[in-house]
Amino acid sequence: MKPAEKAKTQKLLTKIKSESFDENDIDSLFMKLRAYSLGFPVFREIADFVAHNDQRDRGLANQSLETMYLRMKFFLEYNSPKKILDLSAPFPLWIKRLMILQVDKSDETALREKFNVSPQRLKIRIDKGFKDDKQTKMTINNSKLSENTFNSIKYILSFISGNATITQKQLINELVGVLNKNNITFDESSLRSLSDKITICILLLFHKSSFDIKGYKSGHCVIACDNESISHNVRFVDLDGNEVEHHESFGNLKIGGTVTLDNNGKNLSISHDILSTELDAELWCSDSLFHIEPFNTEVQHLYKRLKLDVDLTLNNEFRLTNWSA
Repeated sequence: MKPAEKAKTQKLLTKIKSESFDENDIDSLFMKLRAYSLGFPVFREIADFVAHNDQRDRGLANQSLETMYLRMKFFLEYNSPKKILDLSAPFPLWIKRLMILQVDKSDETALREKFNVSPQRLKIRIDKGFKDDKQTKMTINNSKLSENTFNSIKYILSFISGNATITQKQLINELVGVLNKNNITFDESSLRSLSDKITICILLLFHKSSFDIKGYKSGHCVIACDNESISHNVRFVDLDGNEVEHHESFGNLKIGGTVTLDNNGKNLSISHDILSTELDAELWCSDSLFHIEPFNTEVQHLYKRLKLDVDLTLNNEFRLTNWSA
């Protein structure tokens, strides 16, 4: 890292430590270190997002959305006795792409124990084991796949991963790792104490972003929470009419990704967590984002809803608020 750039990074870290920073400073920090983050894929994903924040066509988030899209497409088209995937016959190229993406979602220990193969080796076997025809967009087994490889492919196609692609802990750990790798002086305990504020800046970076997943429609990411609504001023009782304690929560903030499939001429949208956080939604969102309203026109049960489908920014209290408010 060039001395001049290192000095600028040090100034940014001093500003962050003093807590006089905003989302622009966090963007700048990731951008400064982007070229020096080899080996830290989560950090690089965020840094690349700063550099190219229009429609993305690569990276961890893009791959996660593409995997979910292809996995649900496979479920819709092949989860039926009338159409079962035959690996010995030609099949669509997108399924081969799904196989490779699913390897990254698989548990490495399970692959080694069940099939004696590493994820990287399995990817190579899949890539070389099928001959592609780009004109017909089909691929076929070239007779070089062993029974063990066939079984490992069936295994990786048998599940849908529900885990978030990135966690807040991974994000901060990799930020610390990149700083250490480049011998930058900083107070690690102080930086980690600001984990929540740094993370909410990253959430804003992803909000309302678009991804080219080469599918039916683009994928999208937004800031969301575990539960978008909770009961408001409702008294809960047991069978005997005695009041009981009942606690509901909006949960934590996160980045939710959505893909849309064509299901017999109708849009089918599927959501998946891209980035999970430890940010309590009620603490990190301004009052203006909460609305009290009935469940519907027929049921007057009141709900408190958190509406995040707006243009968001950070207010002076470092909480999410409506940008146009």
